[in-house]
Amino acid sequence: MLKEQSTIIRRLVVCVDAALMSAAFFLAFCLRFHHFPRLQELQNYGWAALIFIPLFLRSLYKLKIYHQLRFISQYDIIKKVSLAFIFTFTISSAIIFLVHATYYSRLLLLYFSFGSFSLIVLIKVILKFFLNQIRSRGYNFRQILIVGSGEKLTKVVDFFQRHKNYGIRIFATFKQDEITPAMLAALLTDNVIDEVYFAFSRSPGTKPEAIDAYLEIVEQAGKTSRILLNINENHYSHFDFARLDDLPLVVLHPVNLDPDQLLLKRSIDIGGAVVGLLFNAVCFPFLAAVIKIDSPGPIFFKQQRVGQNGRLFALYKYRSMIHGAEKQQRELSDQNELSGAVFKITDDPRITRVGKFLRASSLDEMPQFLNVLKGEMSLVGTRPPLPHEVKEYQLRHYRRLSIKPGITGLWQVSGRNDITDFEQMVKLDIEYIDKWNLWMDVKILLKTFTIIGSGK
Repeated sequence: MLKEQSTIIRRLVVCVDAALMSAAFFLAFCLRFHHFPRLQELQNYGWAALIFIPLFLRSLYKLKIYHQLRFISQYDIIKKVSLAFIFTFTISSAIIFLVHATYYSRLLLLYFSFGSFSLIVLIKVILKFFLNQIRSRGYNFRQILIVGSGEKLTKVVDFFQRHKNYGIRIFATFKQDEITPAMLAALLTDNVIDEVYFAFSRSPGTKPEAIDAYLEIVEQAGKTSRILLNINENHYSHFDFARLDDLPLVVLHPVNLDPDQLLLKRSIDIGGAVVGLLFNAVCFPFLAAVIKIDSPGPIFFKQQRVGQNGRLFALYKYRSMIHGAEKQQRELSDQNELSGAVFKITDDPRITRVGKFLRASSLDEMPQFLNVLKGEMSLVGTRPPLPHEVKEYQLRHYRRLSIKPGITGLWQVSGRNDITDFEQMVKLDIEYIDKWNLWMDVKILLKTFTIIGSGK
């Protein structure tokens, strides 16, 4: 246990992984160029490794590969390392593209990245296999005692029984009314018990305040206590722990707030917005001309939308409708094809000829890169609703507003033209919020480009 939680051991493992990836780079170079790298070649090609290696290690750390290998299965190791690899390879490739390193060998990057992935997976899976073998022979295991009640107690017992390879042995299980503090003290002093798990459910007859007496006994006996929170279960929130001065806090987030991933998401947003605005600058003269020639009115369309947690912002688009189209929406309300708090007509009479092209190609969305750069939107998120739509929301619909809205999103790439039910749209937005990670954003962006290119 001490070895698994030791910062020194953890850092040593990180250093070993860094060494393995460094070795993978030299092997990849020899495979690609058929000789060992010279100093000048290291300067020309080694900088990509200096980006890839720290990024890969950081991703592995955030995926908790370096925390407790005891509680990670071999399948989870492969899955987590794969996720870290895909993310790191995507970012590294994007950086090489953005800095215009045309001289850089793509084959070298492929050899190096896949070599790093293979070595890391191979070493960790082998290590996990040997740890499992050691524990199956009765070594390196921890013995625990579980005290609890109701469904939560059953779940904890079932979990450890299903994962015997974790090296956790259940010495005994007691319901709350079956054990007194005195009995607990006797068990801890007369037997080999490493930790005590407390798993109380919120059920009639449960006395959560009684845990204080148990905790005091466990502390006096010099054992570790692990407490499953006795709070109402919910399907959405993510737990975090913090302190308010000297007061411990349990924080329930409606979204999976990982500060590092959010920082990377914002970095990708800024990079994507800059590229998008540069492309927009090239297209602007042509689009501005055809919009003005096609119909009278401004080039841009500005509309108030609702952003994260209800913040109002001005969304920008190229105008695709006749001037003053918003005032006519009430007259067309009986033609709305979507149910719920959203409005859409397939053959909307307010759309101009040029507007049909702009919408079909999604070029009307390009000014929204400015919203992304300003931090009001993200490249990927939920659809930004109108204020009058939000007024029709039920309480559960407000979870859509818990993140920044996006230019594209899960519902847009899931057949937006075929979705006619607002509840279905909400379901897809909530699914995105609950399952969010950077790789999901990358997949949605790639699918968006594919759909736009296919004309769908």
